[in-house]
Amino acid sequence: MTLDRVKDWRVIDERTSRTEPVHHGLDAASLARVGAGESPPTLRFWARTEPSVLLGRFQAYDDEVATDYVEREGIIVVRRITGGGAVYCEPGGVLTYSLAAPRSALPDDVAEGFAVCNEWVAAVLRELGVDAAHDPLNDIAHPDGKIAGSAQLRTEDAVLHHAVLSHTLDATEMVRVLRIGEAKLSEKAVTSAESAVAPIGQYADATPDGVTDALREGFCERFEGTEGSLTEAELVDGQARAARRFATNEWTRRL
Repeated sequence: MTLDRVKDWRVIDERTSRTEPVHHGLDAASLARVGAGESPPTLRFWARTEPSVLLGRFQAYDDEVATDYVEREGIIVVRRITGGGAVYCEPGGVLTYSLAAPRSALPDDVAEGFAVCNEWVAAVLRELGVDAAHDPLNDIAHPDGKIAGSAQLRTEDAVLHHAVLSHTLDATEMVRVLRIGEAKLSEKAVTSAESAVAPIGQYADATPDGVTDALREGFCERFEGTEGSLTEAELVDGQARAARRFATNEWTRRL
């Protein structure tokens, strides 16, 4: 595992009420600042207070999102800077973290890089009693279904890896929000969504905060992480990036 070659990991527990665009602005800022040597390698846990949809960078908005329902219900949609598929996120229903590290922290092989970033998470979940394992290319899975999906963006100098883990699942709402191969909400679509996902809460007697605490502590133990916080400069940078990109229709609906 190469993450342990990186020294001075900073671990940030930021389960605060920042908006979805700001969280993604902070991810982009971390990638740039870690690459430039302006910020230390950082693992940041974060939460949301409003339901949201995360689009992959290359997905078409109208193809992935049930636009009429999302707009009527005021569900925020944000396009990530990483690839991958659309994810519906409910407050308290998912756990989210972002890891920004020097490019040398991961193998050049993309598949190996995802394994490095996912295997420690799966190990912590197993300690909680969840039969979890890295599922190539970029998932963490239980024998019953998918627990988490992750995505990466690599630059010449740095890498951003972030993931969303399911703790509980409202399959009916997910089918309303996303276009999951069905023209309309149906029992078949809900059943299909439920069978594809294996929420942590079905297998571990731990709240979302409890799972996040275990992941934070597990990372610190394995990689000698030190708890810290964002600097004012990092927060200003993330907020500016959110305003310029992640909070705009030009970015979110560009495809």
